Amino acid sequence: MEFSPYNSVVKLCIQGMAMDDRGQPDEASTLFQQAWNEATDDHERFLAAHFVARHQENAQDKLRWFETALQLALSVNDDAVKAAFPPLYASIAECLEQLGD
Repeated sequence: MEFSPYNSVVKLCIQGMAMDDRGQPDEASTLFQQAWNEATDDHERFLAAHFVARHQENAQDKLRWFETALQLALSVNDDAVKAAFPPLYASIAECLEQLGD
C-alpha cells in the first residue's frame, strides 16, 4: 500500500500534521488518535502509531507507541515503510536513553 492522500487514515494524519504546524498540538493529538482508532490494517496502524507516539507526554508512553509502530512496520512488506526503520530505531533509542536504559 502506498501513502495515498485518499486514504482516510492518511488524511487524518495529514490534518494532524497541519494542526501541529499551526501550533495546535492537542487537536493534532486527537486526530492522530482518531487515525489509530480507524486504522484497518497494519500499514495504517503503523502510520497512526508513529504519529501518536510523537505526541505522548512522557518517555515511557512514547517508547510503548514507537515500539508498537516498529512491530507494525516489521509486519508490513513495503519499501516505503522500510524507510521509516532508521528514525523509528533512533526514536526508541532516545526514549530508552531518557529512561536511563
